[in-house]
Amino acid sequence: MSRRVPRALLALVLALAAAGVVVVLTQSPASRLSSDFTINYSAGTLVRQGHFAAPYQQAELGDMMRRVAPSGAIDPRLPFSLPLGAALPYAVLSLLPIELAFRLWQLVTVAFLLMAVVLLQRAAPSVASAGGGGKIAVPGLAMVGLLAAIPTWATLTEGQPTAWLFLGGAVVVAVLRADSPALAAGAGLLLAVKPQYLPAYLAILFAARRWRSVAAAAAGAGLLLLSPLVGGTAGLMAMVHNALSANQAVAIRLNESWIGLIGPALPASSATVVAIVLYLGVLAALLVVAWRRPSSVIGFAALAGALTVLASPHALPHDLLILAVPAWLAFVLYREGALPNPLPGLLAVDVALLLDLRGVDLPLGPIVMTAVVAWYGWQFRQRAAQRRRPPIGRAA
Repeated sequence: MSRRVPRALLALVLALAAAGVVVVLTQSPASRLSSDFTINYSAGTLVRQGHFAAPYQQAELGDMMRRVAPSGAIDPRLPFSLPLGAALPYAVLSLLPIELAFRLWQLVTVAFLLMAVVLLQRAAPSVASAGGGGKIAVPGLAMVGLLAAIPTWATLTEGQPTAWLFLGGAVVVAVLRADSPALAAGAGLLLAVKPQYLPAYLAILFAARRWRSVAAAAAGAGLLLLSPLVGGTAGLMAMVHNALSANQAVAIRLNESWIGLIGPALPASSATVVAIVLYLGVLAALLVVAWRRPSSVIGFAALAGALTVLASPHALPHDLLILAVPAWLAFVLYREGALPNPLPGLLAVDVALLLDLRGVDLPLGPIVMTAVVAWYGWQFRQRAAQRRRPPIGRAA
């Protein structure tokens, strides 16, 4: 693969990766305290102290956030919207000072990324043998690509658990190759940390007719999603409320999905409803395609993985780390001749996200992502039609 990639594109990837390392390592203490990690660390502290309903009670969570970040670096009105079970790792980290815990969480995140890459390479190799018969060092190359991705920067600087999504998606790809309910249950649990991305990956298993794995993944996800019940039914309802109102906590234009484009033009009261309707419409279309059993499960998985991000009611830059799964599958399809080289498209998306970080009024990420998905989708259909067309000599 690397011999076919123009040197200029590789140079851009390396430059972005180096910039990402600099951004992460030079993040200021004030920025770390104002990150989402402070919210999750505070929720974890409450869980460790046995207050299982408190993470969803804004007064108690806000009070803990003030104690954790006494400088007032973070807005205490920001809610905790993850399932309660997702706070357990942060509960363990809360035994450490927040600065040390933040750095440790970054190391754990990098380990999760590496695990996902290794799993994907074993389940769906994306690189053919090199000319001399040897194999290219894929994990190292993939990690460089991940470090060049803006969502990785955002995940590491925000202390978010979105690396779980990438790992969960990678496990789903592994299950496509070998049906394993145990692995599927783990994938469901990991993906449920951001449940808006879960149904698309269940649809991928459904398209592959991995019946036991679909059930196991749903059960694993249910275990995490119902974890707020430990603090009572009010906790579960509060989690749902916080998740549905997530766009009210940040400017809707910061979403790197379609709602980020159209949301600012809508009344605030209807933006959430429109986002959910749009999301459900795309999900219904994916389920119809899965029901009809697509000819290429890998192609469907790449499409579903991309569309679920574009249609997500809430997709901040760090959430887009899950796009690493369809990106990997695009390289698999490229190796098979079903797609052109995905690297230019991925770099175009990354540059658009980088420009969005500068605070442009119109989010460029979803525009470029939509164009890239449409282009590669058209290319996939064209090449599939060519493969189905009989040779001229045989047709004659």
